[in-house]
Amino acid sequence: MAESTVFVAFMLKMFQEENERTEMKVYHMSDTLCLGAELSLNYKKNWELAEPFVQALEKSEDCFYGLYFAAKFMGEALDRFGMADMQTDYVKWAAEGVFEYVRRKEYPQCCCRLKGNYYFDDLASCRELFEIDWGRASAEERSKIRLFEIELDAADISRHDMRLFDQAYDDLYEKDDITNVICLARRYFSGEKTEHPIWEILSDQKAVAVRDLTEYLRRKAR
Repeated sequence: MAESTVFVAFMLKMFQEENERTEMKVYHMSDTLCLGAELSLNYKKNWELAEPFVQALEKSEDCFYGLYFAAKFMGEALDRFGMADMQTDYVKWAAEGVFEYVRRKEYPQCCCRLKGNYYFDDLASCRELFEIDWGRASAEERSKIRLFEIELDAADISRHDMRLFDQAYDDLYEKDDITNVICLARRYFSGEKTEHPIWEILSDQKAVAVRDLTEYLRRKAR
């Protein structure tokens, strides 16, 4: 009798959780994803490039700046000796490090930018970002980018204005100072927005490409 009661309680809980799940349709661009495939989390392992900046900032701002300027020097040296193709965007990973530091300390409920996937909830944003990121790319490179419809649980996402991160990147690049980058990270994770926001959705939940909408990008590009 006890086992039967436990089983009924388990089934009721599963039913309740299923009813509480609210599906939402979002969109994701990729040069590797295929229809029906599950999205990989952190498939490029970019967190490994940003994590040292997080660790440095956990020690002190002076430690962060030491790493930052060392990375800057290395980039200049590689460029000087004709090895520019070996460079990485140290400003990008430093900014990501600052954002992750703020998230861990103050907004742990938000998805990690470095280990989640990025989505958009309207096709117009996808089109705009496609042109921003690949507008000057060759026809061959543009042809590799595909657009997919994804279904997510709306209760397990975080939504942020990507322009705040872009502004943080520009500030760090131009001023080599993280004071305003920290402020922008707080604005980003608290849900604030700019005058003309582009909302990006972050999620680390399992997701599958359910519909190929690449033709939308091709059609609009003509």
